[in-house]
Amino acid sequence: MTTFFTLLLAHLLADFPLQTNRIFRLKVTSKAGLALHVLIHVGMAGVLLRTPAHCLDLLLALGVAHFFTDWIKVRFPVEPQWPGFLLDQLAHLGAIASLAWWRPEATAVLPLWLMLPLILFVLLPAALMLLWVWANDAQHQNRFQNSRSVHWASNRLLTISQRTGWVAVLVVLASRLVLL
Repeated sequence: MTTFFTLLLAHLLADFPLQTNRIFRLKVTSKAGLALHVLIHVGMAGVLLRTPAHCLDLLLALGVAHFFTDWIKVRFPVEPQWPGFLLDQLAHLGAIASLAWWRPEATAVLPLWLMLPLILFVLLPAALMLLWVWANDAQHQNRFQNSRSVHWASNRLLTISQRTGWVAVLVVLASRLVLL
């Protein structure tokens, strides 16, 4: 079960705070940008695994699964974007569950008592990102165009999401250094 939580925490960190605007634009415009995004995912998972050298097959499978999921999302965008956002995250969650089932013996660096609150904390930037995507969809479809709160959400939630997530990234990296 810790394999699942380890891969989930790595995913949440890599897909939200570590996916900056620049990396997102690179991911959408080139396979090299998508590969960089995938390397960040694999790297974060490697940081969170106790013996990443013994889990190279797991890390490779994670990278391939993430690459194809995001490639499909980039290749076939949907409007409005929020359903595609949710489907993308569900596909990633399914891949993570499958990989954890395949390699349950992969051990985490962080203890479960620390990992679970971190996962809950990183769900905040994920939820803020979903609200940001929804607000942008609402504005592009001329729904709520005069709403100050939707306009605010469209302009501010991305930054708040990324800054909130960076706190979790720093806690994870500090914990990893302490637990070496």
